[in-house]
Amino acid sequence: MTTTNEHSTLIAVFADHAQANQSIDNLRHAGYGYDQIRLVERGTNSFVENFKSLFTGQTTTTTNSADDWMRIGVPEQDAHNYQRELDAGRSIVLIKSVSSPEQALGILRQGGAYDIAFRWRTTPPAMAQGTSNPDVAQGTSYPNVPPRT
Repeated sequence: MTTTNEHSTLIAVFADHAQANQSIDNLRHAGYGYDQIRLVERGTNSFVENFKSLFTGQTTTTTNSADDWMRIGVPEQDAHNYQRELDAGRSIVLIKSVSSPEQALGILRQGGAYDIAFRWRTTPPAMAQGTSNPDVAQGTSYPNVPPRT
C-alpha cells in the first residue's frame, strides 16, 4: 500500500487581537490543541524560528516581512498581503493539521475572521531505489521537464 504525507494549514486574518484570542479559545473548546494553533503578530523575533514553535508548543509567533511567510511556503502575493495585514495591526491565526476544516472554518468565521485560506499539501511517497516513475521523463527528476539530448 502506498501512503502519502498530508499537511494542512488554515490561515485566518482578524481585525483585532481580541477576536483572534476568542477564536483560539473556541478552537480549543472544539478540540484543537495548543500545539496546532498559533497567533501571529508583528514583531521583532525571527518568524521562521517562531514558526517552528508550531511544532514545539510556543503559542505566539511574530513576523517582520513577507519573506518570513514565503519561507514557510506561502505564495509571494499572499505573503505580501498577510504582512500588510500585520503591519496594519491585525492579527492572524494559523492552525496546522486541520482534520475537520469545515468545523474550523465555521469557528473562525463566527469569530470575525474576514480572510481565511486553507492550504492542503500532499507529499508523494518516497519511491524505492531502482523504481522508475512513469510520470518522469527519463534522465530528469522532474515530470514536466523533457530529458536532455
